[in-house]
Amino acid sequence: MRRLVPLAVSALALLAPAGALRASGDFTCYPSWKLANGGYGCNDSAVLAPGNDSRVNLYYLLRDRQGATTAGLSYAPSEDDLGFGHNFLGWGGFARTFYGIRPSDDGGAADDHAGSRCISLASGGAAFAAAMQANRGVPAAERTSLAAARGVLAQTCAGTGAAPASAPAWPAVASAPGREYLAYLQAANAFYAEQWDAARAGFAGLKASRDPWLAETAAYMLPRTELNAAQARSFDDYGGFDGPDKVDKAALERARAGFADYLKRYARGRYAASAQGLTRRVLWLGGDMAGLSREYERLLGARAIADAGLLELIQEVDNKLLATPARNRVDGPLLLATADLMMMRQSDDGEADPSRPVISAAQLAAQAPRFAGRADLFGFVQANHAFYVAKDMRRVLQLIPDAAKQPAFTPLQFSRQVLRGQALAALKDPNEAGFWRDMLGGAKALYQRPVIELALALNYERNGKLAEVFAAGSPIGESPIREILLSHVAGPDLLRSAAKRTDRPQHERDVALFTLLQKQLKYGDYAGFLADSALVRADAAKEGGMANFPAEATVALGLFRSGTWSDGYPCAPLARSVAALARNPRDTRALLCLGDFYRINGFDYYWSEEPPKPDELGGTPTRFPGRATPRAAFYDAVIADPAAGANEKAYALYRAVSCYAPAGASDCGGAEVPKSQRQAWFQRLKRDYPASEWAKKLRYYW
Repeated sequence: MRRLVPLAVSALALLAPAGALRASGDFTCYPSWKLANGGYGCNDSAVLAPGNDSRVNLYYLLRDRQGATTAGLSYAPSEDDLGFGHNFLGWGGFARTFYGIRPSDDGGAADDHAGSRCISLASGGAAFAAAMQANRGVPAAERTSLAAARGVLAQTCAGTGAAPASAPAWPAVASAPGREYLAYLQAANAFYAEQWDAARAGFAGLKASRDPWLAETAAYMLPRTELNAAQARSFDDYGGFDGPDKVDKAALERARAGFADYLKRYARGRYAASAQGLTRRVLWLGGDMAGLSREYERLLGARAIADAGLLELIQEVDNKLLATPARNRVDGPLLLATADLMMMRQSDDGEADPSRPVISAAQLAAQAPRFAGRADLFGFVQANHAFYVAKDMRRVLQLIPDAAKQPAFTPLQFSRQVLRGQALAALKDPNEAGFWRDMLGGAKALYQRPVIELALALNYERNGKLAEVFAAGSPIGESPIREILLSHVAGPDLLRSAAKRTDRPQHERDVALFTLLQKQLKYGDYAGFLADSALVRADAAKEGGMANFPAEATVALGLFRSGTWSDGYPCAPLARSVAALARNPRDTRALLCLGDFYRINGFDYYWSEEPPKPDELGGTPTRFPGRATPRAAFYDAVIADPAAGANEKAYALYRAVSCYAPAGASDCGGAEVPKSQRQAWFQRLKRDYPASEWAKKLRYYW
């Protein structure tokens, strides 16, 4: 996020003090696999939408305006964006894909003094030394002593010195050029020590220096001093801005004039970029949000999309304009569209977000003059309002004509057509699938085709055509999409077929086989398990994720072949226990051992997980026949079986009570039982089987 310049500071660093509002998207979560994106969360995608990170929307609008393509680019490794696939992108993954970098707010290294005046300390050292080296009037001995004396600035920034400008630590310097460099160090130290009067005087006295570095740097540092003096009393202890009323207006005006003077004298100077950024800070501190908005619109229009510094500018715009009530002051179509989409955000239940007012259709209509020449963008904004706020799907179709058959889509064209497709889906239009197939030919940019594949998969799932997702030649090739459907809704025949395919990635095949075997146990198809477990590879992993974990996780398929069967109660290998259940589903020892296999290897997750919501991929009922039996039911069956042996009864009672340890809530699946029932199990174990090791081990009921 911050770029260091010699004895300067990046505009963004000063525009985002400690504790400032974080840009949207700075948290860890997982996306909902659906197209609708009206609530702010983790569903950032190539489709401009209210729920997208505002930075992503703004960036895509810039790409659209500049006609940028993704030719030559490729998806970055997912790193920490597990579960996003190519359908969704966090801000960090976004920056890595388009620029090959990590933004500083995504875990990149930050300067020790980030967000403070001292951010320029490290970079300024090299510039200071180079400038002295270039000035032949400074004797070598003085250069050495002055370079060493610069350490006083580091002590001041570290809070260990804070020495006044006349501190005796300064070296004796005889040459006139050397004295100017010493005066510069003293002024800089006063600046870092918040001694604004001394800093002003020092830098003002150096503006006329014959040394070009000193003259330019002083001309920059003087308004920078005024800016820091202006804001000194405007932030609370937590870095929150108390508002323009707390700003020293006179100092702020001197800062504005000083930066204007610097940029007039040094239009391409070494601090020009920073001075321009700090001029924006002057606007922000002074509360001139309309002026700041116009400046942002100008800068965004002038910055080439290939410039990675654009990400810093977008972050700044988000922090200082879009993430605050000031977004109501934006004027240009680029920022206005971004702000309008933010003001349509809904909560998860589709209601308006109470934390922000929702823009009305009338307010949007009044903006028409500000979208002059951008009917495509204005119509898209209106269509989003119709879809997400008014729920008027036919209005969406009126605003966005069918243009699905294109050789390629710009970001806005793509977003417009996807929104039309979403309206067709909401209306249950019989041509919805055909519309998505038409879009496939032009969905060539990164992150576009996966969106269309998700749309098709959702359509097929909800229309009883799940097999078409997995048919030979299916247009749906994204493994995360296929794996979600395999994990949640596929039946045994489809899972078996997917596990045997040789034309699909191994991970996808492992997910299919893991799900098949796990559900055969879960639904009591023990004979099917024995037959299909032969498909498990000898080298299959025994550690890793379960079947519906992100595609980047290793599937622990080897558990079925050589997992841990027992941790106290004597159990045969899983295959032998399942074979016993295939012969007799009421075999008490085999039931207890299957329960231990579930418990030891974490399979209880499949009874505690929440399935996808009905509007998400995988949200329809499973096609797997039968009824699932949770681990708790095994214990109930053994406890109730008059033919069960004493040790089996005791162990079943022990495990039935232990299901509720330690929180009093069952982790064994099934319906919760009251505490009185757990007490009864506990007392029965102690009374009827006092000599068993299980009675001796159990000390509490929960």
